[in-house]
Amino acid sequence: MKFLTKLFGSSSSTAATYAPKSEQEAWTGIMYACMHIDAHISDKELQEMFDLVDKQPLFKGHHVAEYYQPVLLADRKIGSYNLIDSCAPHVQESNKDVLFKLIMQLLLADGKLQPIEKEIAEYLTKALPLDFDIAKQIVDDLLSTK
Repeated sequence: MKFLTKLFGSSSSTAATYAPKSEQEAWTGIMYACMHIDAHISDKELQEMFDLVDKQPLFKGHHVAEYYQPVLLADRKIGSYNLIDSCAPHVQESNKDVLFKLIMQLLLADGKLQPIEKEIAEYLTKALPLDFDIAKQIVDDLLSTK
C-alpha cells in the first residue's frame, strides 16, 4: 500500500496542495464541483456554466475554458467537497452571493433540487460562508421565476 501512496499520493496531501491560481479558477472549480456532485456533467450543463460566467465582470477578458482543465483534474484527484474547500477562500467576499446564485441557477435548471444537489448547496453555504438568509432569498427568487 505504501508503494501506491508514494506513486499516486494520498488524497489528504493532494487536497492540501491544490490551490486555484486566480479567483476565476476558484469560481470555475466551485461551479464544476457542484455540477459534478452527481458524477456526471452533460455538455448542455457545461455550456450553461460557460454562458453564465462569460456574462460576469470578473471574467471580462478571460475564457472559462482556460480554468476548466485544472479544476477537472483537481476534482478527479481530491473530489468535489475538497475542491470546494480549496477554492472557497479565493472568492472575494463581495462575489460570494453572485457565485452562489449562478450555481443555484445551474442546479435548478430542471426546476427542482435533487437530494444530492440540496446537500451540495447546503455545504456550499458553509464553505463560502454565506449567510443563510441571503442563500434562502436567492433560492426563493430563482424558484419564483421557474
